[in-house]
Amino acid sequence: MMKYIACLAMLFVSPLVLANDSQLQLGVLYAEDIQAVGLYAGLEVVDLAPQVAGYLDVSLLVSETYHAEEPVFGGVAVGLRTGFNSPVAPYAGLGVYVGQNSHEHPAQQDKVDNDDDGFTDEIGETTVDNQWMSAIYPELGMRIAWGQQFTLRTMARYMVSSAGRRQDDWFYGISFAFSQQ
Repeated sequence: MMKYIACLAMLFVSPLVLANDSQLQLGVLYAEDIQAVGLYAGLEVVDLAPQVAGYLDVSLLVSETYHAEEPVFGGVAVGLRTGFNSPVAPYAGLGVYVGQNSHEHPAQQDKVDNDDDGFTDEIGETTVDNQWMSAIYPELGMRIAWGQQFTLRTMARYMVSSAGRRQDDWFYGISFAFSQQ
């Protein structure tokens, strides 16, 4: 299911890749309480409006908090940032995140034909559970631009999770953005 979300997100954003003010961004994330590490890649449109940038990121996180045996959690974030237009500038932003963790487990006694072969509760039969999570977050950070081609960004996001207050967490990250020009 996650691959479908990523494909839809990229189709939505693909016209923006041709924009003169777009940047490809690549970054790393760390979440404090849920002890997650991750990678993200996305597209940022620098001048979506005066002093406003918009972005779409696809991310992969690894955290045993969601499922110890299959700890990979993937998702998509979209948001807006505003800040000063100078080479070194603080910024503030707001975004939303939707993600999923899938894990396979035995289904030999669930009275369901999980593999659609006409038989129920076969030896070795499994099923996949998908755990969805969404979050809204404020974001604060610092942007350092080197000319028009390269940007370094540090950020902190406080993710308010749909999985409950125990899953709310600070995410810290650093990213590098490259101009599409």
